[in-house]
Amino acid sequence: MLSYQLTLPEATATAVVVAVHGLMESADCLEAAFPHWLSHGWAVLAINLRGHGSSPRWADEDLQKHPGDVMVQDVLELLRAPDLGGWAHLPALYYGHSAGGSVAAAVAAAVLEQEPSGFHPAGVLLEDPFWRLPVTPLQDRSVAEAAYAHLNDVQSRPLAERADIRRLEWPNWSEAEILHSCKAQADCDPRLVLNGNVIPSMPWPHVVASLTAFAVPVLIITGTVRAGITPGHQWIARSAGARVEVFDGASHFIRRDMEDRFMRTAIAFFANALGEKSPRAAKPVAMAVMAPASLFSKLISPAAMSTLARFADLRGPVFEDFSAPEAQAVLADVEVLITGWGCPIIGTDVLAAAPKLRAIIHAGGAISGNLPPIPAGRNIVASNAGEANGRPVAEYTLAMILLANKQAFDSMRLYKQRRAAINRELEFPEAGNYRKTVGLVGASRIGRYVARLLRPFQLDVLVYDPYLSAADADALGVKPLPLEALMSKSDVVSLHVPVTPDTIGLIGAAELALLRDGATLINTARGEILEQSALEAELASGRINAILDVAVPDVLPPGHPFYDLPNVVLTPHIAGSMGTELLRMGDHVVAELERYATGQPFAYPEALS
Repeated sequence: MLSYQLTLPEATATAVVVAVHGLMESADCLEAAFPHWLSHGWAVLAINLRGHGSSPRWADEDLQKHPGDVMVQDVLELLRAPDLGGWAHLPALYYGHSAGGSVAAAVAAAVLEQEPSGFHPAGVLLEDPFWRLPVTPLQDRSVAEAAYAHLNDVQSRPLAERADIRRLEWPNWSEAEILHSCKAQADCDPRLVLNGNVIPSMPWPHVVASLTAFAVPVLIITGTVRAGITPGHQWIARSAGARVEVFDGASHFIRRDMEDRFMRTAIAFFANALGEKSPRAAKPVAMAVMAPASLFSKLISPAAMSTLARFADLRGPVFEDFSAPEAQAVLADVEVLITGWGCPIIGTDVLAAAPKLRAIIHAGGAISGNLPPIPAGRNIVASNAGEANGRPVAEYTLAMILLANKQAFDSMRLYKQRRAAINRELEFPEAGNYRKTVGLVGASRIGRYVARLLRPFQLDVLVYDPYLSAADADALGVKPLPLEALMSKSDVVSLHVPVTPDTIGLIGAAELALLRDGATLINTARGEILEQSALEAELASGRINAILDVAVPDVLPPGHPFYDLPNVVLTPHIAGSMGTELLRMGDHVVAELERYATGQPFAYPEALS
């Protein structure tokens, strides 16, 4: 366990300063700040990193991976210890002294912010986290390895030689500073200092972005002399959401050189951070439920998280179910549920446990299927991200329509087979998108989006949908036709209908037989819309082509013919939101939350029974 010192103010503590000082620094500079912090009613928990490298946890195997991770885990172990539990409920003001202390403090704050209890950060102040750090690459292991090798070499030399090296490396340092550095480094394991102690698994800009995403203000104070912040560092820090204060002329040891200015800046920052963390009655309490829980960070960008934090009090971690005691505790106060893929059924027991629930915002196509009938007397509104999730499906469909008409997949296969020049006009006389006919089966939300995307191209667009009015068809710029006529006239047919009793098996052998030779069928909807055995027979004959993002089952068995047929393009259900497209859904969810919190109706409501 690390060594620490807990100092309490004379009156009842209103916050606790978690002060982490680095491996190469003594507590002398830090202790000068104690009276100032204590006078404001803040307890001080000083964690001393220096010299704890003798801990059994610091095995060679750990150090060869990420020394920074081991250091952070030691800090977290201390902060989670039962003997400090009596102060863990107070707002925590994290202060990191120098590079190692700054990174350890910042990562610990970012981790504990997302835990149910324990030293939640109200603000994070980092002093000189950039010391001897290159601007880029901030996560390159070769940087750390070079630092280790150099320091090993330096420490193997006599004190006089070490001092000569330091004079060359740090020409602005005084003789006293050089000798102090050489003596300190002689006592340290080289793997625990320099870059090694500031390269955990997560680079510091990501740590800062994580904190600011949860509305935790971050201030970085640094100097311009010797080891100060560069313009590149400033840009990286500010891009991550931190505020940067540069003290012109200050040396690496800012606390010592500019104590008065530092203390005024630090105290003002901490006081403002505590004020910003004061409860706001207007904020609705929210909780996020989806599986896996890591989906939340893929949906909600740091910028979106910052907006979310302004309009809601997001409680607890991201939950995967409602049964955990922590989830039950949040349910008692929750007003807004933020749900996503993998959210379990929101049963009557969940509704009973959430008497204040007023809204559900779903990062997916629909949420009503996960809910029982809303009890009489309960007024719960809902919104979904079907619109945002439909856009990438429409974009995928547009790309496949254009490529299919261009016979891109056919030419790719032929070129790969012959590996020689191809006479395009001879082999593909009908290729191209000019004056081709595209048939859309279903004027659903996605079907309409596809129709709009097709407008710039010189294509004839047909639509089959018994519920599409003539006025809507005219507005979309499409021609409505019966299904049979659409199938027989189209060069490409794309399916965009939901699975209902009326649409299961909608496209069977008779409809497929109507397709022209060489036509392409695209399915991004659901496999159940097609009679798959009939489709297999048509594709095995080679008469038509298919682009299938879905099938029955969704993941076909290894021996299925669709994997090997040359006229089938099979993708693993990728048309919907994935990768960066998930952020669009997260932005959509946060925008709907902002509307709810400001008393506006949802832009994309979903009716609940």
